Amino acid sequence: MKSLHLSIIIGVGIVVSVITTLVLSEDYNIFQSENFHIMKIEKLSDYNRMWETIHPQVGDQENYIVTGDFDWSHDGKFTAFNMNAGAPVSYLLTMNTDGNEVTPANIPIEFNSISYIHISPDDSSIYFVGQYNNKNETYQDIFRYYLNNQSYSLITKNSHVISLDFMPDGNLVYLETHSNSTRLEKDDRSIFLVHHYNVLWLATPDGYKINPIYNGTQLFEGMAVSPDGNRIAFVSSDDPLHPISNGTDVINFASTMGPPAANNPYYFTIFDMNTKEFTIVKEGDNNEFWNPKWISDDHILYETLIHQCVQDKTLGEQSCPAGLLELMDISQNSVKILYGNQDEPYTSPLVGTAINPSKDSLIFAINYDYSNGKIDGKGIYLMEFEKSLVSNGK
Repeated sequence: MKSLHLSIIIGVGIVVSVITTLVLSEDYNIFQSENFHIMKIEKLSDYNRMWETIHPQVGDQENYIVTGDFDWSHDGKFTAFNMNAGAPVSYLLTMNTDGNEVTPANIPIEFNSISYIHISPDDSSIYFVGQYNNKNETYQDIFRYYLNNQSYSLITKNSHVISLDFMPDGNLVYLETHSNSTRLEKDDRSIFLVHHYNVLWLATPDGYKINPIYNGTQLFEGMAVSPDGNRIAFVSSDDPLHPISNGTDVINFASTMGPPAANNPYYFTIFDMNTKEFTIVKEGDNNEFWNPKWISDDHILYETLIHQCVQDKTLGEQSCPAGLLELMDISQNSVKILYGNQDEPYTSPLVGTAINPSKDSLIFAINYDYSNGKIDGKGIYLMEFEKSLVSNGK
């Protein structure tokens, strides 16, 4: 199913995240606005050291280690993130903000992907959407990992959850999709009609369903709930105001073996949970909107991939695509480029960026072996600002 493949891509790290590589010289400021001043960029941990906590023998997997998603604890003391190395197996880890303590979660399940990582409001648990195989079936369920005793529980079971976030009051909001397919034979080949409908649920932290917020065809990919709890920002491959599929997709496997089209339209959308209305904030292609994060009720950070490449420092190859970090002002309907170059030298995408509770620093990953004086190869980095991004964004 398309949504399941997308979650794998995100989890494996065709990654896109938020703020990449930084500076060609000490005086070069990657931030286009003078309101944003970087105080420090620090590499917290390299990938090999972290991978050794999972597999002591790194071997030739060194070049394939990637991360894809981060979240920051509410007390600011630790982060949670996913990691894998080549094979479609994803792991959940925690790290303190100094980078010197990296701990893998003790969950005896082999996950194809881990995404939508969220630390609970009381910092006691980590919630995430995990994709796994069970009795020849593939499921995407919400898992809760308890940090105090390293145990876990299933919030949903044998389900297909596409996206997840916390409401300000500590309840959950997540999208569950249901589908069935019909096989048709046409011109000596098989065509499948896939019918699906989606329910956006409001639920307790234990998974008790309170009530449905939405029924329809939207998948709410990249879902992020606004600080006021009234809106959801997400990305859609189908125009929310004029949907084409109406819950039915035609899949011809013979025509889907090639690379995906680079310029499929995508819609950056806001869903009002009170009025049930969709508002398209910005339209672009399928590389333009990734990892939306609200920094205030009016401002959203998101990542953009551009159709350019950056030079890998050791492999002698170009890594594609390049990336930017952008700040959208919802009320003003304007966008600023905060990080990255649209002209040479292009900048490596930051991966899975998370914002600390005080909104004055970011944690992110670099998945390319990229170096420019501030960034030094693959790893997890901390970027500190002179003042809060909330005050800068206003």
